[in-house]
Amino acid sequence: MRLTTPRQIVTFCLLNLFLAGSAVAAVAVSATVTTGVHLRAGPAIVYPSVVILQPSTTVQVFGCEQDYNWCDVQIGASRGWVDAAFLQVYSPSGPVLVASSAPMLGLPIVPFSFNSYWSTYYVAQPWYGRRAYYFTYWNRYPHGVPPPIYRPPPLRPPVRPPTIVRPPPRPPAAPGRPPPPGGSRPPGGRPPGSGSPGSRPPSARPTGDGKTTSAGAP
Repeated sequence: MRLTTPRQIVTFCLLNLFLAGSAVAAVAVSATVTTGVHLRAGPAIVYPSVVILQPSTTVQVFGCEQDYNWCDVQIGASRGWVDAAFLQVYSPSGPVLVASSAPMLGLPIVPFSFNSYWSTYYVAQPWYGRRAYYFTYWNRYPHGVPPPIYRPPPLRPPVRPPTIVRPPPRPPAAPGRPPPPGGSRPPGGRPPGSGSPGSRPPSARPTGDGKTTSAGAP
């Protein structure tokens, strides 16, 4: 068919857009967000957050970037990219994650075209003024960057209080015998009969007649 008038050209373009939109809507798959996650303005965590999706939120998935790391989704009027590891789809065999089952679910690979995507969905966003910065990033990584692997923090053993070592209890006193006051020694500090400090017994010495007498005797 040859298009000769501007009206025919416009009608033909609108018809192509309608058919393209219908084809995209036909492959859209409903998915549930498994946890709180950002809906981002591109397939990488560097891109700004459009909105935070709450757990169990239902979104429409239109396709994913290569390797199925990020998926193009929409909720209401908000459009953006979500980590495929947090998108769950209910299949006949049970719930599956999009990150590991996208081909089985029939989701196509859709490229992220920065200029058309941002011009269509983000003109009114406050961070649209930094478009040049994100455009440079997109030129470096046109297919996005894989999201980081989320791992739970390691479990640490509970902190136990230090063990308090107590001395053993003293044995009870013998029955019928009270302990001496002030300890086991009698008052005065010396046993009876020990004499005064420094005292010695008198020494014996011989006399002229062959007898011995005490050194202290007269």
